[in-house]
Amino acid sequence: MNNKLEVIGIDHGWSMMKTISQVFVTGVKEITTTPALFGDVLEYEGKFYKVGTVRQEVKDTKVEDDSFYLLTLAAVAKELKRRGLAEAKVFLAVGLPLTRFGAEKNDFIKYLTKNKRVSFKYENESYHIEIDDVAVFPQCYAAVVGTTSRKSTSQTEIFHLA
Repeated sequence: MNNKLEVIGIDHGWSMMKTISQVFVTGVKEITTTPALFGDVLEYEGKFYKVGTVRQEVKDTKVEDDSFYLLTLAAVAKELKRRGLAEAKVFLAVGLPLTRFGAEKNDFIKYLTKNKRVSFKYENESYHIEIDDVAVFPQCYAAVVGTTSRKSTSQTEIFHLA
């Protein structure tokens, strides 16, 4: 595994999941049989999930079930594919709504780090990641974090204000 740390910003919205390069519906649904087509399909722990389906029902917290964990894996795969990687040590910079940020921050970190090393398939391509750390930010900020090493501050500030 490459020792270079890949910073991946993910904004975990109730309607949409957002990264620096991807936006997709916050929806995930288990498929009970092996799919014929693997577009937007996540395979994790022997089960198949269609990602980007009808949006998730708003719940009391984002850690009640595995939905946001699975959506996070899909977001990571989308970003790693864009970077030409299948294995990576990742730092997740994630966003939560400001109204829930204080109450859910620590639980969300535990939720996303429940497995340090994770192997899964997305769109029938294998990914192997090691989650180095997770930082939680107010929503909309996390998707910008991945740009700070490649863009100027003024571009980041404009994106943040948009």
